[in-house]
Amino acid sequence: MIVFESVCKSFGATVVFDGLNDAFEKGKVSCLLAPSGSGKTTLLNMVAGTLKPDGGTIKNLPEAVSYVFQEERLIPQKTAYKNLEFVLKPKYPDAKKLGAIIASHLEAAGLKDAADMYPNEMSGGMRQRLSLIRALANPAETLLMDEPFNALDMTLRAGITDMFLKYLATYKKTVLFVTHDLDEAISAGDNIHIYTSKPMRLIIKLEIPGTKGERKLYDGAMTKFKKEIYRLTAEK
Repeated sequence: MIVFESVCKSFGATVVFDGLNDAFEKGKVSCLLAPSGSGKTTLLNMVAGTLKPDGGTIKNLPEAVSYVFQEERLIPQKTAYKNLEFVLKPKYPDAKKLGAIIASHLEAAGLKDAADMYPNEMSGGMRQRLSLIRALANPAETLLMDEPFNALDMTLRAGITDMFLKYLATYKKTVLFVTHDLDEAISAGDNIHIYTSKPMRLIIKLEIPGTKGERKLYDGAMTKFKKEIYRLTAEK
């Protein structure tokens, strides 16, 4: 479990965290909901180790993380296959094993026939799937996701969320998932962390009811759950 204890962080006169306390469970998808500009990306960067707190402590930081950003951040000069190879080759020096791993991930993502395509030859949905599997294929146990599906339409987002859940069923990871889309959080998450704006603090952590992958977004129980979240966020 990654634990924030009284964590403080400022950038000049801007106070982002002033004693933030929270904990993220190992092997779970924790969805982070907060107003824009509150400090969610700063929190992810602290988990990644690229930012240090000014005060307080963060316990059990992962040794390595993989990251999915809003932008695909693919290497434009490399094919889909080579984009995966670039990330995975240091982890799998055996060429035969590396090739088999890359092929299996491309097939699982529905990109088997796109192995030799460059990013500018792919659709937005294909690029986002490639970006996601590049992070999921990384053997790091912790995955950080910063609004990765924000630019996709509803149909593409649903398909990629389904692919994401299938991957997690096979490759167990601790996931911190920043999103502004409550339905996306309910579909993909195990729990939701709701925060205030700056200085960011945790309002409440809620377990998402129902079985992940089988939840009905608009049945009575889930509608009640969402109304409670809307109430909590409106109050803050």
